[in-house]
Amino acid sequence: MIRRIGSLLLVLLLGACGAEGGPRVAVLGPVEPVVLPVWQTTITPSDTLRLQSLPAALADLAPRLPARTRPLTQPDAALAYPALSPGSYRCRAVTAARRPATDFCYISETPDGLAFAKQTGANPAAGYLHLDGKRYIFLGARQRRAGENGLGYGADSSRDLVGMIERVGNFRWRLAIAGTAQPLLYELTPVPPEQQPGGRMAR
Repeated sequence: MIRRIGSLLLVLLLGACGAEGGPRVAVLGPVEPVVLPVWQTTITPSDTLRLQSLPAALADLAPRLPARTRPLTQPDAALAYPALSPGSYRCRAVTAARRPATDFCYISETPDGLAFAKQTGANPAAGYLHLDGKRYIFLGARQRRAGENGLGYGADSSRDLVGMIERVGNFRWRLAIAGTAQPLLYELTPVPPEQQPGGRMAR
């Protein structure tokens, strides 16, 4: 009698498992590790916050700029296909000055990636550009003098620079660098190499 009851319970249990809506066993495949972009593994937490606040800082800068340059501060100004070609660029400072300075920059392909160096003028900077969707993330450092590139991001936190480059038109980009008081904003346009001062980014 006990044996018959046990067999009956076993049949009922197997039937319940096979019935529609019964318990199912989930088979999990291998979990792919999340690979972060290189710049996210390099940037410090404080600089991450500076980078995230850069669009708001540009918006705050807009009222102090001439009307013709204010579109460069708009968050939706960034266009698709931001690719930068290695070579010479004019870097025109976007400021309230009547005659803003136009300096020269150079972008080069190196074994470590796309490199940027500001060759002339104030606020000398150099570093690397990391493609991130519709923009490049700039991680670099304020150099001792224009045209140099010896100081890299992370070597001296007081000199570290973070920013982004976005395409805003045909052969036209904006470079925004987070600053202490307000961001530095430049309009980049390519120029023939023969018109550019020397001092390319070292390989």
